[in-house]
Amino acid sequence: MIPEIQCTTTEGTIIPIQDYQSENSSRAFQVMAVEKIQEELKTFTGGQKEKAISQFAATQLTHYCEESSEFAEVVYKTKRTLSDCCAEVMKGVGNHISDIDVYRGIVRAYYPNADVRFLMNIEINGAAPSEEEMSKLPEKPAPKAKPAPNPQTKPQVTVVPPKKKEAAQPEVNLTAGQRFIQLSLF
Repeated sequence: MIPEIQCTTTEGTIIPIQDYQSENSSRAFQVMAVEKIQEELKTFTGGQKEKAISQFAATQLTHYCEESSEFAEVVYKTKRTLSDCCAEVMKGVGNHISDIDVYRGIVRAYYPNADVRFLMNIEINGAAPSEEEMSKLPEKPAPKAKPAPNPQTKPQVTVVPPKKKEAAQPEVNLTAGQRFIQLSLF
């Protein structure tokens, strides 16, 4: 029978050495992954869209690594960088992208078979709004006044459209008894 080797933590808890080593290596990956993300944020390269989400992506990746040692290990060991991650998230994006798609893209850049789910709750504190508050219309900003054009700064220019040229009619030589029929398909 093999004796069980134990380790006592600074708090006085006794942990089997196998669990202690795996707990420490998991924590080590979390620390190393977070350091890797911070270094990559300092040397970030990418376009305007990628830079727009780089700080957010770094914060979320750090949070995910702190939550999951398995995810942290993948982030640390992968050759992809934060710049690569942001480029992958923003690939094919037009003028907008939803938050959930950014979260999913960040996770899938490192862990392709992972997914992200949101749970949103509405917290109602206190009583419902009064009838007066519900019937109140929102305040609309006053329209901006457009300055009157200054006639001295812009010279008056009259634009004359070009004259239309009449299409030359092809000459048709008809002999006696021939008729000319024109068909139009449009």
